[in-house]
Amino acid sequence: MKRREFINGAIFATLAATSGCSRDDGEERCATGYSLNAAGALRITVPGVREGVRVFHVTDTHLALHDSRDDAYAGNYARMSRGGASRETFSQILAKAKAAQADLVVLTGDIISFPTLANVEFVAEELRKSGLDWIYTAGNHDWHFEGVPGSDAAQREEWIPKRLLPLYGGDVDPLAHSKVVKGIRFVAIDNSIYHVTEQQLSFWRSEIAKGDPTVLLMHIPLWMDGFGIGTCGSPDWGAATDRIWEIERREKWAERQSAESFALRSEVLAAPNLVAVLTGHIHRWMSASENGRLMFSAPDGKKGFACDVRIASAF
Repeated sequence: MKRREFINGAIFATLAATSGCSRDDGEERCATGYSLNAAGALRITVPGVREGVRVFHVTDTHLALHDSRDDAYAGNYARMSRGGASRETFSQILAKAKAAQADLVVLTGDIISFPTLANVEFVAEELRKSGLDWIYTAGNHDWHFEGVPGSDAAQREEWIPKRLLPLYGGDVDPLAHSKVVKGIRFVAIDNSIYHVTEQQLSFWRSEIAKGDPTVLLMHIPLWMDGFGIGTCGSPDWGAATDRIWEIERREKWAERQSAESFALRSEVLAAPNLVAVLTGHIHRWMSASENGRLMFSAPDGKKGFACDVRIASAF
């Protein structure tokens, strides 16, 4: 039986839910309950977890730093130069994570609004100085200079190796990588162009097959009823529903997302050891539970918000 539950906008009271999951060798590996309050404290129960994990989920801070080194792109980042987090705000988020002794900082994209040297250098240095462990996957703005010719895939292919590599904190495949913290596997898959590839789908299959309790990290949420068209695996996504391609000065969406994108969604919703999917992109709370598989899209961090996530065997 499918079970769906949604949160839209602000949350003014603690919400609790339970879910039914299959077992692996007699031990449950996926979430069996959660609570979420207005302060952004998320607690997820996973029976069999022997050591609690505390994660700070940061998304969509949209830092907009630039200097003369990128003057050639001034016309390509002008529109996105307003409204993002300040240097101080981003530093304060990391300071909170450090004070909370977070085991991991999860960065799910649009941390910067465009790939200027000033943006990347600042974020990379703040992460390094914090001494925190982190995992990052890109959003659709991290690698995008508006008005530059070419497809989104081409821009991502150009600017990740040219500028964004310091944000990954190590020698990893930017499109699909993972990190295990206290027995919890965090899998980052870059769906910042709304699609995933065959290689990314294969990576997910290999990671989830390892049997660890697993958290999937992406920028763009997987499609669920109520999540809208700006999602991965959406049946309504496509050129006909792309309303802002001219505003963002990019090529219009394709007619349909890749077959692998739909396959990923289906397989995530069937994974017996999925703890949760953590994403951003929508800039507000969106939550769903289907077949006991939990999806959370966190609000933007422009004013310093970060979701304090604890995964434990009991609340």
